[in-house]
Amino acid sequence: MPVAAGVSYVQPAVRRDVPVSATHQVRAPKEDGAVVAEPPLSEAPGLASANATSLDNSSLTILGRGWRDLMYDARSTMRDAAVAYLKEVDGVSTYWKVASFVMTGHQPELFHPGVWVKNYALRSIAGRIGAVSFNLIVDNDAVKSTMLHFPAMDEQTPYRATEPFDTPAVGEPYEERKVQDEALFASLPQRVRVAWPFQPLVQEFWNEAMKVAPRTSLLGDRLAAARRAIERRWGCNNLEVPVSAVCQTEPFAWFACDLLTNLPRLHATYNDSVHDYRHCYGLRSPSHPVPDLAAEGDWLEAPFWAWRPGQARRGRLMVRLTPETVELRAGGEYWPSLPREPEAIVRAFLDLGKQGFKVRSRALTNTMYARLFLCDLFIHGIGGGKYDEVTDAIIRRYYGVEPPAYLVLSATLLLPLPHYPVNLDDCRRLRREARDLYFNPQCHLDDSALSQPQVAGLAARKEALVRQEPADRRGRRERFRQIREVNELLRAFVEGGLEALRQGEAECEAEVRANAILKRRDYPFVLYPEQTLRPFCEQFLTAGATERRS
Repeated sequence: MPVAAGVSYVQPAVRRDVPVSATHQVRAPKEDGAVVAEPPLSEAPGLASANATSLDNSSLTILGRGWRDLMYDARSTMRDAAVAYLKEVDGVSTYWKVASFVMTGHQPELFHPGVWVKNYALRSIAGRIGAVSFNLIVDNDAVKSTMLHFPAMDEQTPYRATEPFDTPAVGEPYEERKVQDEALFASLPQRVRVAWPFQPLVQEFWNEAMKVAPRTSLLGDRLAAARRAIERRWGCNNLEVPVSAVCQTEPFAWFACDLLTNLPRLHATYNDSVHDYRHCYGLRSPSHPVPDLAAEGDWLEAPFWAWRPGQARRGRLMVRLTPETVELRAGGEYWPSLPREPEAIVRAFLDLGKQGFKVRSRALTNTMYARLFLCDLFIHGIGGGKYDEVTDAIIRRYYGVEPPAYLVLSATLLLPLPHYPVNLDDCRRLRREARDLYFNPQCHLDDSALSQPQVAGLAARKEALVRQEPADRRGRRERFRQIREVNELLRAFVEGGLEALRQGEAECEAEVRANAILKRRDYPFVLYPEQTLRPFCEQFLTAGATERRS
């Protein structure tokens, strides 16, 4: 893959003394323009081919259906859902063959460029292997923020400013969250007024978001549509579909119902895999990488979200199995029960959706379904790559097959803002110098000071005191008192240097704090100028990437 000038690839550091995967050791690169990929992007075609071959030769069945049959059905229905979604939201009509799929995914939020590059790499990999590139819009996740964060200046002091683009989020999933304040949403670009030496992308992006406003009031749909419009202009054309649409397809119902009917085994497998992960990496938090599935008597928590339209928050799906039925409830609300026969439970599960009962995959089941049935290769960001180690363990234990390999990709692109040429090491050096000047002033006296008999006498006395070795504790205390007394007298002759060092340390720390604002890697991509952002993203495309249509 061609790499733009100044861009470097970072090799993940893998410790050999603990049994961890290379994926877990991937760290976000600190250098501006750096990219990290594990394994390297050049290995993506081989990974996709090996994944397809491995599962194709497996005897994996889901409620009696073979893997190949369900996989083809899952990809076909996902393709149809994506075509319908893009026509409804973007007004774009397209048709794609059902073929090999490569996939990535993220919440429909204003993410940073290191996340966005996955979409471009996805398009390139698809073109190299004759596959369809697919982006999964994770709209079943909760809206975390409706604020745009950006660096601003207050009397030459940088600070992190915020401007809202809608009323505050209350934890609702993206598929439920409509824009609450249209005037606030439309006016965002006018409120992001900054004295930067470049024009940010935010105005162009927001123009695209407003174009689709008549077709959708959903916040996530608008943000995703605006991103897609820019991607298309920059040569990146992927199919996209929301998780909410995928979860309403019949193949997903087969996948979900298999987990529900075998929930006691899945429940134990899931929690054991999470516990092993925490033990391996020394994690103590009960919420990392994900919380355990709960048990309340004979009710077991399933790894799905559950709610009904109009409810502000997602609920946990609780399940109780009887010989004839699968009983469901979301929080304290009891839902219709499902029969246990394979085809009947799938039909009943789909009927739940028609009645307004929503069941959506959670983090691990989301990528489990995608990697096993929807694509030949999944591209994760760093966070997703770490938690999917748990998914790997669940797939091995629950399905008895080796999980498909995935790829982790991220990058760092800093805003092209001026910053200070200092770092924490510079501040530490100044701090050490000031400390040494304070406690050892005799070592920093110049010739003019030493030429004074009083000063020379104090320096000689300090040297003699340092060489002393008192025999008892009382003597050591007295020596310490005298050294402190001599130091106080000598400091008067280095006071200017000490003050300069302390002032330099204070200025250095202020500049480091300013750099922490100016050089954050997680600012949304809409804050960057096109002339910086576009070539950075386009480097992940290849000239041979072509669309595969029938």
